[in-house]
Amino acid sequence: MYKVIVKAAAPGEGFHELVWRKIKVRKSLDEICHYMELELPASERDKIHKHDKVEVRLHSQYVTPNDNPDGTKRLTTVMVDEITDVTDTAQKGLLIVGRSPARDIIDSAWGGVILHQQNLEYVAGKVAEPFGIKVQRMPTDGPETGPVFSFSWENESPWQKLIAEADNQNYIFTSNEEGNLYLWKVATERREEGFSLGEGSNIRSIQTTENGAEQFHEYVVKGGGRPPARQIDDTCKNNRILTINITDPFVSEDTLRRRALTELRRRKENRTTVMVSGWGLSESHIKAWGDTFQKEIFWNPNFLIPVKIPSSGLDANLLISQAEYHADAASMTAAVTLVNPEAYT
Repeated sequence: MYKVIVKAAAPGEGFHELVWRKIKVRKSLDEICHYMELELPASERDKIHKHDKVEVRLHSQYVTPNDNPDGTKRLTTVMVDEITDVTDTAQKGLLIVGRSPARDIIDSAWGGVILHQQNLEYVAGKVAEPFGIKVQRMPTDGPETGPVFSFSWENESPWQKLIAEADNQNYIFTSNEEGNLYLWKVATERREEGFSLGEGSNIRSIQTTENGAEQFHEYVVKGGGRPPARQIDDTCKNNRILTINITDPFVSEDTLRRRALTELRRRKENRTTVMVSGWGLSESHIKAWGDTFQKEIFWNPNFLIPVKIPSSGLDANLLISQAEYHADAASMTAAVTLVNPEAYT
């Protein structure tokens, strides 16, 4: 039977287990950091502090020893941003808010320059290196990232510039479960572990959202001294214009056009969110593998999975853009948000 384990560690110290009441963890393709809210009883106050590292793990008897000897799979690693003492008529407790270790890079402002032409993975790794964070290209056996001809920043966070460079090359930055960073391509193949969603099968509820708050009528992308690339969204009848300036002096016309189209697709995309029991595959499914080494058990962003929801007119391979995990003493659920893969390509 699944058991959720939460551990905390102060800098330079070992992990100790925490007693918890509620957990919420969010992973998204639209956010570099994982986000966590953790409710603890007041008795745990001396065991948790600002800037501590917190791991959330799932224990199962079917996690094989060659995967992890303690029978656990890590869901996320975060650093504590806030601790709030909460008192109501029923009980006292603590609300802990945390983000991935990449928060330190994103929140920092400093100056730097990386000379000579280097690829994107190298540039990202050099920026992350002083923070003890590694950058891994996914898939690891895929082609190397493309060149970055010029990269410098002055008393600012370099991450918005890195995200823009990644967008130009059709890569996405996200945190991974260990607290390091993935630089990965949008998934084009279904997961081998057998993830799927079906109405009347493992879906408890369905919510479809049409969001126009970040949608524009015209998208203009400039750069490299070339004529601007323009894309018109005919489904958006307002007069809003989004202009993006790419600083790379060698950017190609194809890159400008693709970036404009990507922004249009991402911002017009309708999203379907389904609620399911558990945080991933069932224990019976995991048991059938016989070996969990290097296999995924959680719903995770950038998974391309088959989805059949007749009531919403969906029968296709869709991309998980966000997964939000909830747990309390009585239940474990996950809210899985699905989009057309074109929204990120």
